[in-house]
Order: sequence, then C-alpha cells, then structure tokens
Amino acid sequence: MNINLRQLQAFVSVYRHGNLTRAAEQMFITQPAASVMIRQLEASIGVRLFDRTTRSLRPTAAAHESIGRAERILRELGELERGFDDVARRRRGRLDFGATPAVASSLVPAALVEFRKRYPDVDVTLHDLAPENLSSSVVEETVELSIGTPRGPSADVELAPLINDRMCVICTCDSPLARRRQIAWREITAYPTVTVRKGSGIRAIIDDTMARLGLPFEPAFEVSYLATALSLTQHGLGISVLPSYLTRYFHSGRLAAIRLVDPVVTRNLSVITRKGASLSPAAESFIEILRSRINVDSCASTPRGPSPRGKRARA
Repeated sequence: MNINLRQLQAFVSVYRHGNLTRAAEQMFITQPAASVMIRQLEASIGVRLFDRTTRSLRPTAAAHESIGRAERILRELGELERGFDDVARRRRGRLDFGATPAVASSLVPAALVEFRKRYPDVDVTLHDLAPENLSSSVVEETVELSIGTPRGPSADVELAPLINDRMCVICTCDSPLARRRQIAWREITAYPTVTVRKGSGIRAIIDDTMARLGLPFEPAFEVSYLATALSLTQHGLGISVLPSYLTRYFHSGRLAAIRLVDPVVTRNLSVITRKGASLSPAAESFIEILRSRINVDSCASTPRGPSPRGKRARA
C-alpha cells in the first residue's frame, strides 16, 4: 500500500464536494488529475471509495467509514507543518547550551537579553559547565552547543572560533603598568600576582609558560574563580594574568589589559558542537547574536599592544 498526501487530499475534497470538478478547483488541479488521484488511491487500498454516476461521485460505505480518519490525518499534518514553520521562524523551539562560569557571566547575558527580545517563545536553558565538561556535554547531547575553551582535543566535536584572544596582564587603570604597550612574561615576577588555582586551564598556561622560561611563579593570591581574581586586582592586591576579553565585562573602565610578549600566548574561546550535527534555528540565531555582541564590545575595548611601525602611539 502506497498512499500519498495528494491522494488523501483528493479523497477528502471529493467526498465533501461530491463532484470532481469542484474538488479539483479547490486543489488547484485539473479535473482529470483529480480523477487519476482517486483511481490510484482506490487501486492502492484495493477498495472502491466512490460509485460513479454521470453527474456525481457517490461515497461508498468504505468512504464513509474512512473519512474521519483521513480528515484527522490531514489536520495533524497541517499542525505538523505549522509547527515546523514556527520552529524555522523561531516562534517556538528550545535552546539548550552550556558555558563556563566566566563566559556565562560575561559574554552570555547581553546576548541572551537580545535573543529573548527577538524570540520570546523559544525556551532557553543555560548550563554552567566546567571546562572539562564542555565537549562531553555536547557529545552526550545534554546541550546542543557549549561555549568556552575545552580541555584537549576531541574527535567527536567541532570548534568554531568565537574570540581569538591572548594572555595579558590585568591591572588597575591608575597603575604605572597601564601606560605600557606590552609586558614581557619575565617581568611579572616583580609584581604581586593574583591567579586561579592549579587545575584550571589558565593556570596551566601560566605555569607552563613560566617553566619554559625557567622562571619561578609564586602568586600572592590563589582563587577559584576568574571573577574573584579580577575583583582582587581591581582593589589593588596584585596583577592578574588572564585573557583580555574579561576586562570588557568585569570592572569595565577600572581595569586595563596589557599584552604579554616574549612569548605571545593565545587563549581562544570557541563554540563547540557535535561533529556532523546540524544546529537548530534557535541555536543558529543565538550564535549570530552572540558574535554580533562580541564585535560591538571588542570595538569599544582593545588591549594595549605595540603601536604600528612608523606611527606615534596616542597618549
């Protein structure tokens, strides 16, 4: 048995109109085409649905018994079609995503506000994730996507760059360091430093870089959260060594980011998705909004660095 949607529509239309011509007009097809659809349907199910007369088609007992189900199927298909359209147009749907605490408290809020204004009927769930869970949560489909810097590579996910950042010295704007264009890693040993505890990705970068330079690293304060490190720095308790993007969202206007050199060390943020998986329309829209917000914010705050050759640095 092979029944298609147009045959079912023709059956319901002919049953209601009792006439092939009017049914064909309703379906925007020719009368012969409607007749062929009815005959194909009857052949497929092995039952006559209409008795033909010279003026009309009279429904058989089989047609009377089947019409209710046929109409219900068409209604449900119509509702399904409208549902697909709602999802495509973001009038409904779900967005489940994860982010590290630093990303969730810095990049995400403004983007979520704009997303909710545009798509108020989409249900949103934000999961706070540790860096080591960014990839596994996507692979296990706990979330559709995650945002952050994952621990190590994974063959099961794809990374789309979100922010190409670098490690910087973070200090107060009134610190003498804030007037510098760049700072060498070996110079930070001369200053009290606030950093996150061992076990975090950022601390691993700092320890590895200092070890390669053969320099000791003895921070004045070790904390669990980046926001805590920035707050201590803002109160003058030491410099922090962190990605520059954080100063755009925490203590904005009170902290300066000065690029670290010799060596330059990158620390990038990515959108993490399951390999080969298509994103939902809601997820695509959220990422688009997030990227737009980041571009606006990056134009307003750029870490200090070397002046272009041949040009005088602005005061």
